[in-house]
Amino acid sequence: MVTIIDELKKINKRKKIVFCDKSYTSIDGKTIMGEVTFKEILFLDYRDTEAGSNPREYYGLKKTNEVILKSILEHPDMFRFLHSGIIVSLSDTVVSNDNAISYGDCCLTNGNQTRFIILLLTLLKFLVNGKGVKDHDKEKYANFIKKHFRDNAKLFTFLEGIKYAKITELSNFLSGNGKYLKDFEEINIRDFLNNKIRIQINILDEISEDLEGEKLDDYSIGSLIAEANNDTQNVKVDDIFGNKYKKELETYIFNEFLDSYKNTKIEYRMGEISDKDKVHILTLLRPVVALGILTKEKDIYEYTNQRAPVYKLFEKLLRVKDKAKNTIGVVSKLIPLLYSIRIDCVIKQLELQKRNLVREYKFKAVSGELTDTIIDKEILLAKGDEKQIEKIIKKNVNYNIEHIIPVLVFRIRKLFKEADPSGKIGLVISDKDTNNFFKGLIEAIYRGYVEWRLKGLPSSLTTVVRSNEFYQKGEEAYIALKSPYNLNETDFIDKNKFIVT
Repeated sequence: MVTIIDELKKINKRKKIVFCDKSYTSIDGKTIMGEVTFKEILFLDYRDTEAGSNPREYYGLKKTNEVILKSILEHPDMFRFLHSGIIVSLSDTVVSNDNAISYGDCCLTNGNQTRFIILLLTLLKFLVNGKGVKDHDKEKYANFIKKHFRDNAKLFTFLEGIKYAKITELSNFLSGNGKYLKDFEEINIRDFLNNKIRIQINILDEISEDLEGEKLDDYSIGSLIAEANNDTQNVKVDDIFGNKYKKELETYIFNEFLDSYKNTKIEYRMGEISDKDKVHILTLLRPVVALGILTKEKDIYEYTNQRAPVYKLFEKLLRVKDKAKNTIGVVSKLIPLLYSIRIDCVIKQLELQKRNLVREYKFKAVSGELTDTIIDKEILLAKGDEKQIEKIIKKNVNYNIEHIIPVLVFRIRKLFKEADPSGKIGLVISDKDTNNFFKGLIEAIYRGYVEWRLKGLPSSLTTVVRSNEFYQKGEEAYIALKSPYNLNETDFIDKNKFIVT
């Protein structure tokens, strides 16, 4: 027999939001609205995902949240009519015809307070299991999540991070309010979790199409939405890695970059700088991980397309900065070089090649040569409308530069060298060959990326770009380019390696 806890774990694992009834999609496809059950939103991600980061944590039973709690307890079946619901941003989405939407990553951008009240009520109901509302303690909660969620590392970490004091605060409130205690005691947990809440979904894939000129990726867009929805944020400086380690980062890691790019400001928390000439810390740190100078090769694939592991890696590096002094010095010199490759080569080439791919695939679509791709049905429904066909093509040849950069850096990791006695780091590629070399390599990686997407991915795009297989993109092109450009590989990265554990 499937228990309610097993059902909740299954819902979390499938990475899909299922509507209660028909959903409503805006004409431009950027917004989907509908109703879902409480259980659908119970474990939605909200912090540091590829779809954005919501910095506002659950702040307890303050006035507004107490009103929401009372409303849920008194009229759970009416809750969708009494409150505005939640807003979610999704990336890498596929809308099914069964009133469901699959996604790669999710960020709960508004309504996190409501979700946590529903979650805490659910956890408390499981904990007391028909007994007194105060029949629990910290150890009991710890044992509960170990017993039921240890097999799901993501959920276990999520629940382990919930401060037990918040559950105690809820039980104290109920024990002191007889009316609401009675409502709580009468809750049938399965019926409770099947109550409905309204949801608005922002489809980041569609939104990013209209923002190409601003060079915003899904994370940036999702974070901007979350921050706009949380203009009264309750965020401690220490909650964000960059702010906590800003001084050390500028002293040991970003010192060479700050000297090389004096007019470019480093953004330690998304949205804190309004100037256009800025760069987020993750943009500078992520390519370093792709070099393998701090990790074993098997860890590169997963780490470089996540946020938390990258931050954790550099946090550990700074803790052992005396032991890793040489490596840190090399890393600080590599960062401006990697950034220059991004600005001077990758961004320009990707934009150029995207235009070429749009023309190429548009021609193939009109000629009926895309029958073996996942967009074949969409092309047929366009009925020869060239503008609509171009829109379909653009969406599917679109790219996230943060997916491409790590693979490119991984591929060229053996081409770095100490360029002169001053310790400056360079590449073994001659200046006259640099543009053509990178053009060929970037094209191979980007084409492979698009072709994989059009054939249909075995799982979400986020999962795919964290795989060993994805990092093999461009390998054949790299091997083919080595000889004509007379590239002699070096052991520079291996010689300066420091495995952070």
